[in-house]
Amino acid sequence: MAIPVPNELTRKLRAIGTPTDYFSEPRAGGRLQPERILCFTRRSRIEAAAEPLARHHHHRHVLMIPWQGEGEVQADERRFALAPGRALLVFPFQFHHGIRFSRESVLWQYITFEMEESRAGSALEALSADPMRILPAEDLFLFERLVDAWNQRGAGDEELSHWLALILVRMNHAPLPPRSGPSGARVRPGKGGAILALVNHQCMTQLDQGFGVKELASLLSISESHLRSRFRNETGLSLGRHMRRLRLQKAMGLLLQTDQPVTRISERCGFDSVFSFSRSFRRFSGLSAREYRQRYSMGGGTRPHSILAEAR
Repeated sequence: MAIPVPNELTRKLRAIGTPTDYFSEPRAGGRLQPERILCFTRRSRIEAAAEPLARHHHHRHVLMIPWQGEGEVQADERRFALAPGRALLVFPFQFHHGIRFSRESVLWQYITFEMEESRAGSALEALSADPMRILPAEDLFLFERLVDAWNQRGAGDEELSHWLALILVRMNHAPLPPRSGPSGARVRPGKGGAILALVNHQCMTQLDQGFGVKELASLLSISESHLRSRFRNETGLSLGRHMRRLRLQKAMGLLLQTDQPVTRISERCGFDSVFSFSRSFRRFSGLSAREYRQRYSMGGGTRPHSILAEAR
C-alpha cells in the first residue's frame, strides 16, 4: 500500500530547484558519511526519462524516490517497477534509465552522492543485492528533514549528510517488495540472480589476473560451454560481454579514484594490451581513458552523463 505523502512535504519537494550542473555542483557531506550530495526532483514523465539521468554510467550513487506517479527503471540487467512507498538505490557505474511512466505529471526525488568504496561496500551490502525497498511510513520525517537541510542554504553540510546516512541505514534494513503481484515489483525478477552474483563476485576479485570464461568455469567445476549456456539462459546476457563490462567498470573507478597510469590500470583490469583496453574503453564510454579522467576526475570539470556506448 502506498504511503500518503503529507502536503507539506510535497510543497518542500517542489521547492527544490533544478541544478545547473548535475555532477560538479553538489555540496559536501561529513567525512564518515555520504559526500557531495545533490538533491533534485523530476516533475514530468519527459523530465524523468531524459538525460542526464538516462542511459549512462557514472561514479555516483543515485537514490530514487517516486512520491507521485509510477514508472519503471532499468538498472543493468534488472528492471524495477517504482511507485510511491518504494525507493531504489542505483550504484556507481550501473547503467540506468527511466521508462514507462504511468502519467505525464510525476514528482520523483533524486538524491545523488559519493561514498568511499570501502565504507559503501559494508554499509550498503544488503542493498547491493536488493536495491529496491519499501519505505516505512514512520521514515517520512527523515526525508522531510533532508529536504529542509537542502532547501535551507545556511544549513551545515554535516546535517545534510547526517539525514541521508540515516535514510540509507534504515533503507538497508527495510522490507523488500513482493516478487510478484499486480504492481510487478520486478518486471524481470532476475531468475539468474544467483549465477549473476556468483560470477560478479569471482570476477571482481580476480580481474587483474587475466581471468576469463575458461578460468571461471574451472573454478566453478563446470564446462565452459555449460557455463556460457546457463548464464545466457538465466540472465539473457552474453557471459563474455558481461565480464568485459565488469573490467571496464572497474577501470572507470580506478581512473577517477587513483592517479595510476592508464597502462597500469589496463593491466589491473586484465587486458592483454593497452591498445585493446583503449579501444574497448572508447567504445564503452565514448571517450579515451585519458579524456575520461581529465573530464570527470574528482575536483575537475563536469561529471559524465553521455549515452552509453555498449562494449562489443
